[in-house]
Amino acid sequence: MTTTAVRALVLDMMALEEGFLPLLAGELAHAAFYAIVETIDPVLSQQMHDAQGRSAFAISPLYGYWRTPYDRKIKVQSGQGAWMRVSLLDDTLFEVFQEHLLRSPLPTIRIGRIPLAITHVYGAPGSHPWCGYSTVEQLAALEAGEARWTVEFASPTAIRWGSADNAVRRIEIFPQPRMVVAGLRARWDRLTGEQWGRDFEEWVERNVIVGAVRRWQMESFTYQRQQYRGGVGVLDYQLLDTGRREHLAHLNRLFHLAFYTGVGYKTTMGLGQVRLI
Repeated sequence: MTTTAVRALVLDMMALEEGFLPLLAGELAHAAFYAIVETIDPVLSQQMHDAQGRSAFAISPLYGYWRTPYDRKIKVQSGQGAWMRVSLLDDTLFEVFQEHLLRSPLPTIRIGRIPLAITHVYGAPGSHPWCGYSTVEQLAALEAGEARWTVEFASPTAIRWGSADNAVRRIEIFPQPRMVVAGLRARWDRLTGEQWGRDFEEWVERNVIVGAVRRWQMESFTYQRQQYRGGVGVLDYQLLDTGRREHLAHLNRLFHLAFYTGVGYKTTMGLGQVRLI
């Protein structure tokens, strides 16, 4: 079993200039993160660009600034504080990002045209609701527990789920149990070398339901000048048949892993931020 660590850092930041940003600013934050990696380790940056499959990081939207209701932009005032979350699923990537933080007494990150000073970093579990630390080995040791999970989807969540008969890409904006678990199962298998596979996913489809929906709504976002939608709110997932304890335990692991990986697509651009509550 690998001892790869998974980390979620929360960055307190202060804007050094004023301006406007897109509503989620995810594309720009994604580019800013790549720029940091390229500055510290150009070889790793190129490897990340060339890699197949999902990236080893996830980024939240930018929180703390006023969102204008009409043009759906973020208004940034110079000197105003905000925060953003960065999840890192690779030890080397964490070391590179840590070096960026340590290079200067007041490191910065440039989102679009606006430079933001990183004033504080939360990383220790419990220091912020959205930060944390674990290892894949610790997640693998999780036992079955209760057969119910309450999940907060804090940023728009959409799941790519195959294609229609005419090859149009199918995007689902309500995270049904198997759709959520499929991506997490694939990520777990890549991290550990295990092969849970289709049998496990089909078990989830038969036995897990959405037992309650709270404060669920759709939010739109722009990516490469196109409009998309995703769901935000709280869902209760409930397991109906608890007879297969090893499957229940693994389902519990995957819901805990989701805190670091996110759910759905474009998690490196602010989408699919989730946590158990």
